[in-house]
Amino acid sequence: MLEVLEKLKKMKVRRIFLQVPEGLMPRVQQMAKEIEKGGFECFICLEKTFGACDLREEEAKRLGCDCILHIGHSDFGIKTSLPVVYWEYFIDADPRNALDKCFDKLQPYKKIGLVANVQFAKLIPKVKSYLESRDKQVFVAKRLQYPGQVLGCRQDAAKAIEKNVDCFLCISAGKFYALGLALSTDKPVLNLDLEREIIENLEEEKAKAIKREAWAKSKLKEAKRVGILISWKRGQLNLCSELKEKLVKDDKEVYVLVADEITPEKIEGLKLDVLINCACPRIAVDDATAYKIPVINVKNI
Repeated sequence: MLEVLEKLKKMKVRRIFLQVPEGLMPRVQQMAKEIEKGGFECFICLEKTFGACDLREEEAKRLGCDCILHIGHSDFGIKTSLPVVYWEYFIDADPRNALDKCFDKLQPYKKIGLVANVQFAKLIPKVKSYLESRDKQVFVAKRLQYPGQVLGCRQDAAKAIEKNVDCFLCISAGKFYALGLALSTDKPVLNLDLEREIIENLEEEKAKAIKREAWAKSKLKEAKRVGILISWKRGQLNLCSELKEKLVKDDKEVYVLVADEITPEKIEGLKLDVLINCACPRIAVDDATAYKIPVINVKNI
């Protein structure tokens, strides 16, 4: 926090627009206290923050804020007119206990690719050293800000070493990042969950997601009324201008549906047979079962 406050002071900003993901919301009041002790005015954004793709620049400007402090994600490369300070909020933990308890899950694999979400990215050297001490070959690639870092929608660091490994080990809490990787590779993906101190294979969750996608594809072929989902979030904006034209030529009624956050409740009351998602690709993975009609990502049609 001290490093972040020093950076804000050097920028000579006064009013801070604070964005945090849901997982850090229980800590946001203490963060705001520290920020205000540093001489700044702090506005806490209560809207969900899905990633560095989700910058509330216009809202911050409307409140007269000089800067966005975006916590829990690293720079996504989005150009903004309002300064954005990214505080990754690294989590320090000892992975050895989970690795000791569950090492048998890794026994079948000799060559292991390591990835992590940004909060755990700095634990990669510790895990790498442990695995190498147990006679494993470990591969790590840098494609984002930190070696081995992946996003829920970008697994470039994994794809770069895919041909070299027998499996991937994802360091995180929960299954979100590991499932994203599992759906982008044919290699086994194991999740090192440091909150629960377990290692689990994601094959079952992957199989369910693939089955849902196949069902959605089959429904798209016979659908008469199609909704195209678009978000105006800065890092998710994808208009897919040719998609509607193609669907109309296939004799389908097409409706372009636009929202900031896309949820099942906002679709209720609309008479549609299938939804094509042009916003965050995780909508069709993590939220698919909440919709009453099939949802398919645009890249999969």
